[in-house]
Amino acid sequence: MKTILTVIGGGSVNWMPTLMRDVYMLDSLEGGEIRLFDPCTERTDAIAGMLRQFNKQQNKDFKITVHTDRKEALAGAKIVISTFSPGGIDGLHYDLEVPVKYGIVQPVSCTIGPAGISNAIRTVPEAYELVQDMEAVCPGAWLLSETNPMTAVTQAMNAAAKTVKVIGMCHEFHAFGEISRAIFGFNPPEELNLYDYLYRWLPEQGLDFTVCGINHFIWLTEAKLNGKDALDIPREYASKNQLRLAKSSWKSPFDNWAPRTSEDDFSIYPWDNEWQAKLEACRTWGFLSIGGDRHLIEFIPALCNVRNGFGMQYGVNKTTGDHRKHLMEMRLKTIQNYASGAESIEWKKSPEELTCVIQGILENKPMPCIVNLPNTGQIENLPMGAIVETFATVDGQRITPKPSRKLPEVMAVWARLHLAVVDLTVKAGMEGSRQHLVEALSLDPLCGQMDFRDIPKLADDILRATRKWLPRFGGGKS
Repeated sequence: MKTILTVIGGGSVNWMPTLMRDVYMLDSLEGGEIRLFDPCTERTDAIAGMLRQFNKQQNKDFKITVHTDRKEALAGAKIVISTFSPGGIDGLHYDLEVPVKYGIVQPVSCTIGPAGISNAIRTVPEAYELVQDMEAVCPGAWLLSETNPMTAVTQAMNAAAKTVKVIGMCHEFHAFGEISRAIFGFNPPEELNLYDYLYRWLPEQGLDFTVCGINHFIWLTEAKLNGKDALDIPREYASKNQLRLAKSSWKSPFDNWAPRTSEDDFSIYPWDNEWQAKLEACRTWGFLSIGGDRHLIEFIPALCNVRNGFGMQYGVNKTTGDHRKHLMEMRLKTIQNYASGAESIEWKKSPEELTCVIQGILENKPMPCIVNLPNTGQIENLPMGAIVETFATVDGQRITPKPSRKLPEVMAVWARLHLAVVDLTVKAGMEGSRQHLVEALSLDPLCGQMDFRDIPKLADDILRATRKWLPRFGGGKS
C-alpha cells in the first residue's frame, strides 16, 4: 500500500532512526511519500539523506521530501507522526536547570514538575495548532504523537480534534518486559520480539494483567496467573529485594533501539535504574509501578528531594542539559554516517509500538497497544475527559480503549492532583496566562519544596529563559 506519511518534528535525531527503520520494515507500506517538517533544516536534510539510503537498502521507493511549511507537509496525509519539541535541546536545558535555583532537581524534565510545566507551556499551543492544520488539510487522518509532555500535549491535541484521530504513544510500558521476567520468572525465547512477548507470549503463559494510570505513572493493578490472583508475587519480590539489585541478566530490548556510541562516553548512564524506587513503593502501597524509576520519583516528592539526593539514593541520576546536548550531537553524526553509507544500520525491529499501530490502520487489523486517550470511563476513579493511559486496540476505523476499572486509591489521588496541574498548565500555555502558570506551579507537588513566595519568581524566570518560544506570552524569535 502507498500512502502519505508526514512527520512533524522530522528532524528529531532521537526518534527518527528508530521509527523510520521500523517503518521501512513494514510489509504494509510498499512506498508512497514520507514528508519531513521541522524548522531545523540541517537535521531534516541529514534524515532525508538517511531515508534515501534506507530506500536503497530495503528496496523501497518512498518519495522523501523536506518541508518548512506545515500545512504543505500535512496536505492529504493519512498518517501523521508527531515528534516535535519547541526549543529543542536548548529549551530542555532551561526546563532542567532553571528550577535548580529554587532547590528543585528533576532527573528527566519531560513530564511534570516545574520542568514539565515549562516544557508544556511552549509545546501545547503548537500541538493544538497542528491538529487545527490537520483538520483543514487532511481531515480524518491519524495523529500518532510521541511528543512530550504526553498528557498535556495529548489533551491539547484532542481539544482541537473533530475528525482527526489522536493517539498519544509512550514506550514506558515496555519496561514490563524485563520486570515480568525477573519477578514472575518467565523465560521467553531469545528471538522473541518485545511486542509479541508482551501482548501474545505472556497471555499464552497464563498471565492476564492490567496496566493503567497516567503517562509515566502507570501501575500493575490486576494480575492473574493461570486464573489465580498474582499480585502477591511482585509484593513478595519487593519484600525480598530491599538492597540494591544486581542488574538483570536478560539483555534489555532497549539495547537494540538506537546507536549507543555517544552514551558510552559517560561514566554514569542516567537511564540505568535498578527498580529501587518502584520496589519501595510496592512495599509501601502494595502495587508495582511500571516504567523507569526516574519518571516515577518525579510524581512523588518523598522519592525526589534533597534528603535522598533527588532520587540518587534510589539509584536515579539526573539527566543534565549538557549530557542531552552531547547525545544529540553524536546521534546527528550517526545519522549523517547512515546517509553517506559510512555506517550501516541493523535491520531489526525496535520495541516501539508505533508501526504496529500503523499496520493495524493500513490493514484494518485489530492491534493491541498501550495508548493515551481521553478518559471515557476506562479508569473509573479518574476525571472524565482527562488523558489516561490504558491498553486498547487500534484498527483502520477506530481506537477502542480497554476498560481498566479503578486505579488503587492512593495512586488515583496522586494522579488526580497531577491531572489538575496539567489542566492549569494547558490553560496557561493556550492563553499565555502568567496567572495560570503561577497557579499550576503552586499546585505542583515538587514545588512544595520551595518557599511559597518564590513561586511567582520561578514562573517569571521560566518565562524569561524560554521567551523566544512563547509567542502567546508575548515572546517570539527575534
